[in-house]
Amino acid sequence: MPIDRKTKTMRRVQIGFIMLLAVVLYVQLTSEDPKPVINAGAPVVFAAAPETADPFETAVRNNPLRALEMARDRLARLQPTYTCTFVKQESIDGQISAEQESDVKFRSEPFSVMMHFRRNAGLAGRVIYVEDRWVDGDAEDPALRDLAVCQPAGGLSYLVKSVKQPIRGKLAQKTSRRSIDQFGFENSLDLLIKYSRKAEADGVLGMEFVGVTRFDGRDVWLIRRTLPYTGPNGAYPDRIADLYIDQEHKVLLAVYTYSGDERAPEQLLGKYEYRNIRFNADLTDKDFDPATYGM
Repeated sequence: MPIDRKTKTMRRVQIGFIMLLAVVLYVQLTSEDPKPVINAGAPVVFAAAPETADPFETAVRNNPLRALEMARDRLARLQPTYTCTFVKQESIDGQISAEQESDVKFRSEPFSVMMHFRRNAGLAGRVIYVEDRWVDGDAEDPALRDLAVCQPAGGLSYLVKSVKQPIRGKLAQKTSRRSIDQFGFENSLDLLIKYSRKAEADGVLGMEFVGVTRFDGRDVWLIRRTLPYTGPNGAYPDRIADLYIDQEHKVLLAVYTYSGDERAPEQLLGKYEYRNIRFNADLTDKDFDPATYGM
């Protein structure tokens, strides 16, 4: 049966559309701008403890692990809601990723995260996760049941409004060492405490108060943890972890983890920074509704 001119034209349009989509995806994946590792920068000073130090600062200086537990317990009581700029850079499959920056809205109850990627977005430009809201009940692997709603980055968002993806699926693992349900101050502290307590029980924990410094224009305490790191499949997640704790709010403002004592850029395992934090943000269900963002 002969093909009419209209059909030929439609096929050309379809082929052109597919080629355009391939170009957009190629540019998106190859135009990431890898950034050098950015440390806190300000000099660290070991300052004598003031006579009027509060119990938390006393713990920071004399029993840092206990200070982390105190900070975690405080967050559990407060159930904070906040917005922030989250900066992340990680080693994934032996390769240092580009430095990624996102605007974040966070709510403790129900656990909710909205990330809008501003720099080096990767495949997703926006991701929303609300605990128990999107679940794949047919998934054979329980680890793949929890879903997040993802808005494709760049020009792809004009073609596909959103897709649901397992938060612990293969795509998520290719872009981050941690799943989105592990985001937040409390979860970061839980992870740090977990491995610190294990190392303490094994008699191999090193943890010390390094001094006071500044991060993102704020006064912070610096704690350094040392573990017997043997590689990505070993019992411990890193060799060195530098923890910057805000003196006013008593939360982690930054965590830098390394595979070696030198803390060289090529030894970076993970960098996580919380900047421009606004506590007690007036967030509602609408802030975690995909429809709000045209998803």
